[in-house]
Amino acid sequence: MMWSKLKQLTEEKFADSVRKRVEIFSTRYNKPNSSTGRGWITIDGIEVVNFSTMKSGEIYCCIYHEATSTNCLKHPAVKDEERTPGLLIEEGEFSRFDLHNCCFEYLNLTVEEGLAHPSPLINLLAVLDSRLGKRRLPSLAKKKHHPLVMRLLEFRLVQEGFNLKNKQETNRYED
Repeated sequence: MMWSKLKQLTEEKFADSVRKRVEIFSTRYNKPNSSTGRGWITIDGIEVVNFSTMKSGEIYCCIYHEATSTNCLKHPAVKDEERTPGLLIEEGEFSRFDLHNCCFEYLNLTVEEGLAHPSPLINLLAVLDSRLGKRRLPSLAKKKHHPLVMRLLEFRLVQEGFNLKNKQETNRYED
């Protein structure tokens, strides 16, 4: 499937509160003998995360995250204790290929399957999905998630009208 169609179908699933505010992008650099490129996500036009295929290959010597559904060589997930505070993803943790595969796979998943999936990229698509009811969002925020998933969940909560109260202390959202 062409990226433009995959992007359209994926973003059509987003809740009205985040549609057109959260966008996914992908590009490929046309260099001889190269299929490198990058994917990225923006919130209100500001890039919040970069999925560099080149960095993934340089750092891990392979371009797929272990949770991506593929038969290709995969690198292990970054452990929580190895994460850099403040970063949504580690450099090279995901590639453009991870983004494409996860978007394609998500098209045929239920929200429940998306939330339970081992891939953080599929989890974040589930969190943005219009099929995920507004009332379920606060209970999801109380669970541990990948930093990228948590950031997009928090964004959706705010867009749905929930107020963040004492996030560091209680990790609770209220109307």
